[in-house]
Amino acid sequence: MPDRPRLAQAWYAVLAREWAALRASPWDLAMISVIPVGVCALVAWIFLAGLPRDLPVVVMDLDHSAVSRQLDRALDASPGISVAAHTQDWQEALSLLRSRQAYGVVILPEQLASDLQTGRSATVQWFYNGQFQSHVGGLGRDVRAVVSTFSAGIELAAREKRGAAPVVARRQLEPLRLRVETLFNENSNYEFFLGLALMPSIAQIFITLAAVSAIGRELRRATVPDWLAAAGGRWWLAVAGKLVWPALSFGLQALLFVVVFALGLGWTVQGSLPMLMAGLLALVAAQLAMGVLLIGATLTLRSALSAAAFVTAPAFAFAGQGFPLQSMPAAARWWAETLPLTHYLQLQSRHWLAGAPAAYSMTDLLVLVLMTAGLGALGLVLLQRRAHQPHAWGRK
Repeated sequence: MPDRPRLAQAWYAVLAREWAALRASPWDLAMISVIPVGVCALVAWIFLAGLPRDLPVVVMDLDHSAVSRQLDRALDASPGISVAAHTQDWQEALSLLRSRQAYGVVILPEQLASDLQTGRSATVQWFYNGQFQSHVGGLGRDVRAVVSTFSAGIELAAREKRGAAPVVARRQLEPLRLRVETLFNENSNYEFFLGLALMPSIAQIFITLAAVSAIGRELRRATVPDWLAAAGGRWWLAVAGKLVWPALSFGLQALLFVVVFALGLGWTVQGSLPMLMAGLLALVAAQLAMGVLLIGATLTLRSALSAAAFVTAPAFAFAGQGFPLQSMPAAARWWAETLPLTHYLQLQSRHWLAGAPAAYSMTDLLVLVLMTAGLGALGLVLLQRRAHQPHAWGRK
């Protein structure tokens, strides 16, 4: 039996073999390079505006007074609101909501002007489509702000007419004030809230698929003996050589992600940049290890790709960005904690704008490292025990 190739020679052979395979398959090469970058760029472009603006609402002016028309104009002048239609018919307004031509209805009641002029209170009604929380959340704030400001202006003018000095009138109008300060995302910018979190969420799908495809390709083509021979019979070397190119590609994409958002879009990293980068690289490693485990467990490219999609595609929903982890049912919380993305996004949210010190995320980083080691080791053991058997080859 010939001697095993030296480690360096085997390492070079595996890398060269995988690079040749990628060059021979433009689709596989694109899946670890231009396609993930393109998808992330598309998502970033969607959220480039930052804040939703000019969302359509319907106004039902039942008063037809100068005061109601003034309030109508104030609503339309708000940056987040666009008065798309006026109607006197509730069914017509409801039809506009159902057809998504509007997301809310503002009803200005009858006798609005006379009630205000005689010192009586009046109620402006706001109905909204609760199916679209991201839409109506901002709309609701804008409607409340416009109506509150309008109401305060009327009351202030009335007090001044009764002889109160402007400063005294303002103090009487609001004897107890609530000062609200938004921290870490002062403008509630969706580019940071969703765009920044979706980039790693998209990348982790492609990373896992890259590992599955790289190894699954050998099983499907029944070229495992050639692949293993290039590594000198060393399974760990054969698998590691498969993962180098996607690891390098996605590592560079992680750096590009930070540079574009931090320098290009102005989202400066306020916390620990080394911890953020370490977390990104650990996420890449953990997702590659997950791919190794999935292909090792299934031994078929099709099944492993399906399993990868099942695990990674809904991962963002469990990551605690759209719904609090603390409020999830126990089973959902357990599943969330087993996903690398959950731990990375917790780390990212602490360090990008919140300015947390590195020590705050040591646990999440350690979990990602342990996931990499555990998933990768288990996947390697499964491949060593099962993938060399001929019955595992040639299956799609």
